[in-house]
Amino acid sequence: MAQVKTKDEINKIKKACRVTDAIFGKILKLDLQNTTEIELRDFILVEIKKRGLRPSFKPIVTSGKHTGNEIHPFEPLDKKLKGFVIIDFGVVYEKYMSDMTRTIYVGIPTKYEKDLYNKLLASQIGAIKISKAGEKCASIDAYVRKYLGKDGKYFIHTLGHGVGTRIHELPRIYYKTIKPVLKENMVITIEPGLYIKNKFGMRIEDTCLITKKGCTPLTKSPKELIVVK
Repeated sequence: MAQVKTKDEINKIKKACRVTDAIFGKILKLDLQNTTEIELRDFILVEIKKRGLRPSFKPIVTSGKHTGNEIHPFEPLDKKLKGFVIIDFGVVYEKYMSDMTRTIYVGIPTKYEKDLYNKLLASQIGAIKISKAGEKCASIDAYVRKYLGKDGKYFIHTLGHGVGTRIHELPRIYYKTIKPVLKENMVITIEPGLYIKNKFGMRIEDTCLITKKGCTPLTKSPKELIVVK
């Protein structure tokens, strides 16, 4: 029953998502070329605290080759941001949570890096488009893996999960989870990622509301690759 949210619960999650978007907007105004991973993590925590809120989970800020190690993400380091930068955080608003990941690039990406990011973004947008009440969770995850093709071997976690008073709730959006079906007013994440160990990684995540007609992202920060030169 907790998987399907009431109107009041949805409104609280929406407010948490709006705060998350506002903080990300402030991140983009920083001098990111001269910001360390630790400084960015601490900036996020300060911005959350300023609003009288707390984080949904310990913010993840990782860059460079460490972004390729998704399963055991490194603690933020005292080193300047470089290459792909994964920023994953959320806030708690009256017990209800948001969860968003954006990946930006500090420096000049190669054509391969840009093309791979755009492929991941297209898979995430496609997954959102096919998600709606009545759709099997497994089929959405399977869609992304098929879209990624040969690069799907770098997608090493589930596509998403429910969000509410806990940051990870049911349903589990994964091709091996056969039975669960999306229902109206569920709130889930859709977060494909690609991780090439010791080279680089990337993830794009939105908190989304499931409706009869489709899937509405509640986190609305820009997803096109932002390059900070």
